[in-house]
Amino acid sequence: MISRREVVTAGVLGTLATSGTAEAAATQQAEAQAIREGLNALGDKLIDLKTTVEALRGNSMSYGNVGVVKTRIEQYAKTGGKFPDFCDIGLGVFTDVYDWHVRNQQQINIVRVSERMAIQFMFTQLILRWENDLNYVGTPFDR
Repeated sequence: MISRREVVTAGVLGTLATSGTAEAAATQQAEAQAIREGLNALGDKLIDLKTTVEALRGNSMSYGNVGVVKTRIEQYAKTGGKFPDFCDIGLGVFTDVYDWHVRNQQQINIVRVSERMAIQFMFTQLILRWENDLNYVGTPFDR
């Protein structure tokens, strides 16, 4: 049998324990909410960082002047039915194409064509023309 003292003591201690537990639960919920908000803010910052890095890096085929070269090659391929053999480019375009190869871990094929240098881009030899503007991209041509 349970004595009267045990019932009263258990009731009083039970009331005290539940009020302490309710406060502790409220504190834990507040801390959990703060952690959740912090993690959400961190996730948003990581998404912003990723967006910024991607903007700096650029789309792989739109990086620098590579997009201009790609457009000229596409136009030639649509009209001629094949990729061009050659295309003249300026020094800035040459370095952008070189950087594109490095960024995408593609093999870099640079050769000498008479007194010029050429870099292989897809199926086309891009011939460096020192005397032209840095961003010069000529009309693609065959032999």
